[in-house]
Amino acid sequence: MTATTADSNFTTAAPTRFEVEANKVVNRALVTISATLSVLGTTLIIGTFVAWKDYRSISRRILVYISIADFFVATSNLFGVWRHSAQSDIVCETQSFVSTCASLWSFFWTTFLAVFLYTIVAKKKRHKAEIMLKVFHVFGWGIPLIIVGTALGLDKLGNDKDYFTSGWCWIKWNLTTEDKHLWMLLTGKAWEIAAYILCSAFYLMLTIYIRREVCYQHNQVSSQQSRENALLKVERRLTLVPVIFVLVRIWGTIRFILYLSDRDNPNTSWEKVLLYFQGIGDSSQGFFNFLLFCLFTEKFQTRLRLAAHNLLLHCNKEKSVTDKYEDMCNTQEILVD
Repeated sequence: MTATTADSNFTTAAPTRFEVEANKVVNRALVTISATLSVLGTTLIIGTFVAWKDYRSISRRILVYISIADFFVATSNLFGVWRHSAQSDIVCETQSFVSTCASLWSFFWTTFLAVFLYTIVAKKKRHKAEIMLKVFHVFGWGIPLIIVGTALGLDKLGNDKDYFTSGWCWIKWNLTTEDKHLWMLLTGKAWEIAAYILCSAFYLMLTIYIRREVCYQHNQVSSQQSRENALLKVERRLTLVPVIFVLVRIWGTIRFILYLSDRDNPNTSWEKVLLYFQGIGDSSQGFFNFLLFCLFTEKFQTRLRLAAHNLLLHCNKEKSVTDKYEDMCNTQEILVD
């Protein structure tokens, strides 16, 4: 029996259990919660960038590009998990195109953010980094569109019977083994694994540079203490970036590796757990970016407190005007009576 035939038998016998698991209320609820939080987080990242002028740095602009991609990932995953289709159709293929393309956008721009920060902070080459940003627009948006557009044109996108996803469409399940492996790598997994490695490498080098700066500042006069503390905070946050990125995306990668290595026995109970974790992780990148780059930063917290203070003052002012108006009306009523 050839590998292709064996895989064909596998795909006709096994998908029911994965589909049943992916379409359970538990999985749909988990994906809905994580995707909704991600949509909210990405919207706030984009909204604060537009509303607050002091937030419009180049690194924040790159974060907005990542957020645009993560917004489409979350919404398309949310749509796909609630719109179950037994076969590939135009809606399934469209959802696959959007989610796959957006995922690649997210991988590309997340990697470039690491390269950009390293070039500016460690290498101190801002002008070079800004030129790289212009060039990367072609790669960051264009290459994913070409890859996924080619996959769509060659009829490779569609219903995967939830072998490799958590309820949404991706690569058609009834392709040959070689086709599936090739297009799963080209439309996601190869770029995802490359993003793990590159992001971890650049953030590690950046963290090492900052650690050296901290040691240098520590040996200087005490007036540098505040700068040293600031560098330590930046270092801790940068350390979390690749860790969180890998943690939210790794579950789908593990399922992909398991599929490649053990096609004859895919339906184990712990692979169903991986399906749930993939549903949460693949849909929640935007939310974690919001926590890491916005909510947990002092600048955002300061602006939030200031906005809350101004809102409170405005409400008190409105209340004061309303009270004066009511007193005047009461006085007029007394005079009329």
